[in-house]
Amino acid sequence: MSGAPPLCHNWGVNPTVQAQPSGVAAEGLPFWMLWLLLCVILLLVAFIFLRDKDLRRRISAFLSGARRHMTRLRIQAKLKREREKKTALWRELGKQAWDEDIRADCIGDQCAKLAGLDEEIGRHQKTWHDVYSRIEVLGREHDEAVRRFRELIAEQEEARRPHQEEMLALAGKKNEILEALEAALREAEAAEAHLTAVGKDARQIEGNPRLADPDRAARLDKARAKAAHLAALLASLREKTPRLQDERYRLEQRLEEVEARVRVFNAAIHRLEEEYRDRLQTREREIREWQKAKERVQDKIVDVKRLMEPLFETVGRILDETRFDHEELAVVYFQIDGVNRTVADLESRLEHLK
Repeated sequence: MSGAPPLCHNWGVNPTVQAQPSGVAAEGLPFWMLWLLLCVILLLVAFIFLRDKDLRRRISAFLSGARRHMTRLRIQAKLKREREKKTALWRELGKQAWDEDIRADCIGDQCAKLAGLDEEIGRHQKTWHDVYSRIEVLGREHDEAVRRFRELIAEQEEARRPHQEEMLALAGKKNEILEALEAALREAEAAEAHLTAVGKDARQIEGNPRLADPDRAARLDKARAKAAHLAALLASLREKTPRLQDERYRLEQRLEEVEARVRVFNAAIHRLEEEYRDRLQTREREIREWQKAKERVQDKIVDVKRLMEPLFETVGRILDETRFDHEELAVVYFQIDGVNRTVADLESRLEHLK
């Protein structure tokens, strides 16, 4: 059994042939033979189709029905557009008759209704103009109030400006005085400490027995000279400090006065801002309310005009049926006749497609 050939799932197929790539044809079936067989099959199908009249009839009926259905849909869409165009021409005819003040007996009822709606539009338009005029007046008053408010604020700011500049200058000088005063106090404190140390050194020199008299005398002279210099410096600093303190107090007093003036102007500006803010906000709310009223009147006018549209259409249809003779209506009559011919042609084509 170990020497038996291996089993193959595809019985009768040579394993070497099975391993060939799919793009290479088998040795017994070339490509041209395959195409030849396909052409023969197509010729047989065509031959059967040409001989079978019933099959040709059914296919032709199916294709013809589909064409008729598509044609009918296109004609129906065109017919709908033409009828809408005719309705629009009726409305145009009715509007033109109303504008030309045509009052035929056949449209007397419709003209009476249109006259009532037209009077209503006139009333709404008068209201609209009154509201618009009121909005313009309020707008001018608002702009004038804003201009006046800005002028008053500018006046207060201009009057406040020199005091603000003086306040800034005084604050700068005050800082300089404070820095000089702090420096003088620190220097005086250091000089006093140094003077105390020099006095201590002088006492130690006097009590030192190991120093010779000439050496002791020289050191004492040097210490006394240094002490005298420090004492003079300390006296100068103590004299300078009160002047700086006085100047500081004077600057602080002047600065308080200037700051009080600036606060007065700031309070006036704040009072103006509050007053005009309330006044301007009230005026702006009033303007918005009037604008809403104007929009409501505009909506009413649009609604009434919308009510007139079907009446215009009815008037135009009646005039088209009666063909009321008027030279201003002849052009619209001509356009309606063209639409009627198109509609009749489309309806006739639909009848033939049934």
